[in-house]
Amino acid sequence: MYTNELLPVFGFSDLFDTLNDDVKACSSCTPRATVSEKGGIYTLEVELPGVKKSDIDVHVEGNSLSIKATRKSASAEMHYERSFKLADEINPESAEAFLENGILTFKFTRKQSAAQHKLTIK
Repeated sequence: MYTNELLPVFGFSDLFDTLNDDVKACSSCTPRATVSEKGGIYTLEVELPGVKKSDIDVHVEGNSLSIKATRKSASAEMHYERSFKLADEINPESAEAFLENGILTFKFTRKQSAAQHKLTIK
């Protein structure tokens, strides 16, 4: 461990060592995600660094999207898990998903609105 005799706060470096140990001990996390909408297409991007496509499990049930993923390495295994509630105007059956450079991207379209018709009053 690096020590600096001029460090005015004793034990400050120990704090970072402890925090670093806690991060290493963490075996699961919630991946970061961003949502955007452009031209009626909704895009959800989920960060899954180092995860292979074969290690990702995605389920859409009703208006809920669930993602579970595992990143395996020689020294550790990291688990990612996150669920999203899809807005009512999103068509879950239109979902497309692809993985590129550690980003899992979903594309959704809007639900088709019911056709409007004129009512005749009798």
